[in-house]
Amino acid sequence: MSKFKAAMEFSWPLIGNEAAVNFLTQSLMNRRLAQTYIFAGPENIGKNTIADCFAKNLLLLDENKRENLADLDESKMILSGDFHVVTRDLGRKNISIEQIRDLIKMLEMSSFANSYKIGIIKEAETISEQGMNALLKILEEPRSKVVIILITANLEAILPTIVSRSQVINFYPVKTELIHDHLVNDYKVNPAVAKNLSRLALGRPALAVKFLEDKDFYQDYLDSVNLFLEILSNSIPARIKLISKFITSHKGESDLTATVGGLLNVWEAVIRDLLLLSSGNQNLLQHELVKESLLKIQANYSTSTCLRILQLFKMSCSYLSANVNYKNVLENIVINI
Repeated sequence: MSKFKAAMEFSWPLIGNEAAVNFLTQSLMNRRLAQTYIFAGPENIGKNTIADCFAKNLLLLDENKRENLADLDESKMILSGDFHVVTRDLGRKNISIEQIRDLIKMLEMSSFANSYKIGIIKEAETISEQGMNALLKILEEPRSKVVIILITANLEAILPTIVSRSQVINFYPVKTELIHDHLVNDYKVNPAVAKNLSRLALGRPALAVKFLEDKDFYQDYLDSVNLFLEILSNSIPARIKLISKFITSHKGESDLTATVGGLLNVWEAVIRDLLLLSSGNQNLLQHELVKESLLKIQANYSTSTCLRILQLFKMSCSYLSANVNYKNVLENIVINI
């Protein structure tokens, strides 16, 4: 049986990261499963989708009912009682030890159908120190038919002793051409629109689909890009006013610090586009739809200036992690860029 046919038998979304899919397929076929997996890689690259598909295959592995896989979504798996998902509560910085203890308690209960008990922890890098230690204890005493999947965009933030006891599967950016073809063939998107979205996604197919399906999300992203372009084109007093206006418009959000962190990620991508223009690589621009605006300000931002700004963003993210006020962080940025 070819790798492709095996992967299809186990129903995977085959958009890049074939190495990860093939490894998991072989693990299922050979019944050689780790107790703990870590799916590591950038956000919106498909880790959550692959984790859900892996869980589907595990839950139905013994029953050999793969024809039903397409109808088994995450909500139905949760109702089965053998599948549990842990996420960071809205407005909270960490996944708490209580959440980890609840997961462990559920995983230690007997399965309803003698199938696998599966726990998925999203944003695992945000597990509190106490939560990490609690999780480590269950890894030190492995149980039969229990599989835990940690999903993270920051492998270094996971406790090293957890990493050493886990099967780490790395996920990598997907070629822009593959994402483009995926949008055109599977979502019937206009090729010009697909070109724009696949570029914006920067190797992250799940992000491209989110841009396509969530118009508000897409508009928010464009607003973040245009806000930064306006900041780069204005005086310091005008920049401060723009920041104040941004904060006021987002006051109702429960986790504004996370919103600012996402904003900085977008701004960082814009600076990288300026670096690409400086090196004559216009064909690689992520934000081609605002290329004319980028060209207008390019002369004012040399390579050394752009690199300094990227370093400023890195420091600013560490300030946010240390609970420095987000308004102070943003004002410091716009004064010093």
